[in-house]
Amino acid sequence: MSMKFFAWLTTYVLIILCELGDKTQVAVLMLSSNHPGKKWLILGASALALSCCVLIEVTVGATLARYIGPQIINKATGWVFLFVGLYTLGSHFNIRQKIFPRQQKVNNHDITPNFMDR
Repeated sequence: MSMKFFAWLTTYVLIILCELGDKTQVAVLMLSSNHPGKKWLILGASALALSCCVLIEVTVGATLARYIGPQIINKATGWVFLFVGLYTLGSHFNIRQKIFPRQQKVNNHDITPNFMDR
């Protein structure tokens, strides 16, 4: 197996696995079910849209690779992915509201500290 084919196959399999159940697939599924007579139009439009996104991603990635090493890009991507994941989880479970309640009342009096008044 040549290195070019291996790179192609790895990319293909990785993208297929990452896209399974993705919101893009759900959107295309919804559009296809709402407009069954326009399946080829939906296929073409979604393929073109995804191709444009990939073109931008490849261009930005290649440009970054010229100025920043792959190790830094991998670490930065990992940190961003982790941050977005934790933020999404926190939003889902309303953690910010539990840690920083907006208002505390005792006997109908607001006792929330207002740090702007100091």
